[in-house]
Amino acid sequence: PAGGLDVPSLPPPKDGDEVQEAFPGESRLSPEERDRWLILHFALPRTIMTCDMAEGRSTEVELNDVLSRMAWGSIDGRTSDWMLESESPTLDAPHSSLISYFEYVERMYPSDESMEKEAREENIAMAAQKRGAFTNTGDAGAKFRPMFDQMVKNLQHSNKALMKAYDLKKPILSEQDAPEDPSRSEAQGIMRFGRHQVLPAFWQLLNQLTKKNRRFSLVLRSFSEEQVAIVQRELQLFCQGQHPAYDGKNKTQKPPPMSGDKGSRDMRLIDANLGRFDRSACKLYFASRPAGDATKVARPGEVAALAGAAAPVAGDASAEGASAEEGASAFTPTEYQFASDYHEVYAGMQDQVLQGANTAAIIDDMAYWKSKGQDSTAGKLLLVDHAGGLAETKVQHVFFDGNMGSGSAQCVDVRDVVTGEPLAQSDAEGLFTHRVDLFQATTDVDYFVQALDACELKFSQKVLQSRQVAGAAGDDVASGEAAAGSEADRLPPKEYLYRNIIPALLPALEACQRDRPADPVEFIAFYMLRHSKQYSKTLKA
Repeated sequence: PAGGLDVPSLPPPKDGDEVQEAFPGESRLSPEERDRWLILHFALPRTIMTCDMAEGRSTEVELNDVLSRMAWGSIDGRTSDWMLESESPTLDAPHSSLISYFEYVERMYPSDESMEKEAREENIAMAAQKRGAFTNTGDAGAKFRPMFDQMVKNLQHSNKALMKAYDLKKPILSEQDAPEDPSRSEAQGIMRFGRHQVLPAFWQLLNQLTKKNRRFSLVLRSFSEEQVAIVQRELQLFCQGQHPAYDGKNKTQKPPPMSGDKGSRDMRLIDANLGRFDRSACKLYFASRPAGDATKVARPGEVAALAGAAAPVAGDASAEGASAEEGASAFTPTEYQFASDYHEVYAGMQDQVLQGANTAAIIDDMAYWKSKGQDSTAGKLLLVDHAGGLAETKVQHVFFDGNMGSGSAQCVDVRDVVTGEPLAQSDAEGLFTHRVDLFQATTDVDYFVQALDACELKFSQKVLQSRQVAGAAGDDVASGEAAAGSEADRLPPKEYLYRNIIPALLPALEACQRDRPADPVEFIAFYMLRHSKQYSKTLKA
């Protein structure tokens, strides 16, 4: 109905009701593990948006390029032409003998580093042109034009009242054909293309998670700051119930509040939470965010108050002036280093940045990625607490990206926060990463809801599996530990500590002495949590 969400709320369980398990054994997870904190990383191009500003591809070109990677065919032995075999777009080949049109074009127009620069650039441009016109009449993928048209139809605003209110006609697929007019309203600027810039499936996911009262955070990821700014503006209006396509007016549905009002969680993105990765310098920095712990959720237009920061007395002009001068000279931006290890970035994002606000954005280092041959280990960094199983069971990071390839993450660098080693795509896929099918994400409004459900289910199953393995290993030493316990009870206090505690603490103390962190207690606590495999929590005499 107009003005409300067509999303049913889940009723709270009644006392005595049996908990329905999503899979066998789910009840063995703690409430915090079942209702874990979700940190959702969303790439923008080819994931929740249909243009790529960093690469200069319009929506029309991008949709064709996507379909060229999802169309599978064979090569005619006589003419060497690519012949379409598949009937619908899929991320993976229906048969191992088939290749995508994208792969075919890459072979026909190679662009390896051994080539002369001019020839290489010419081939790159020609391949891009072929992919960008894939479904056009007379081109290799003309039979896929209905799929292209279906994507456009789902992007187009079909609400007649909304179309009339903003005088919308045929959707514009080339962003350059409709530059923003500063004299028009913000709503008119958002609606000027006659279609969605951000996929409805993304907004549907926010609706569902909010309705279920889930704790979740967003981390927008892009190589283009300009593209982040577009999502930032739409997200702010959506959370405030003011987005022209979701404001309850013109027969549109209005989302639940996500702006901090009426006890809601504030999901808007503030400028202070815009960070940037510099992979060459091994740092993640937030230029507008003061270093420190945020003590309150920030709102647009204000910076989160930081622990220990003194505020000037209201009305005291001299104090305010002096404070402004001191602040300008003493301002220290938030910066996390990862030259030697990654724990500072991991803890900083979770315990500082995402504690002060629920949404952040990161501009990833495109130059570094391309300088490394677009290898996945140089891509968008995602840190997880894996430890060969699942060391952190109450937090789940999931990276949604439509640019990931088959067999290789290509643009996403998933690493274990403790070891610093990359995770194999087979270990990360469906657990920490989701390879987005843009065709499905565009045509199915529940795409991201279902994708996240699948990732959560796999995570829960992995938690139980890792505990079963650990439990089997623990049974082998249980009898020895029982005998050791009786001996430990007879030890004097000092000897007890030297035998059981100091050996476990020693590596953390040595690392602390070496690194000299600003907060040594927090460092040691974090070290012990992240290196739990190297000591036994059941003390041995």
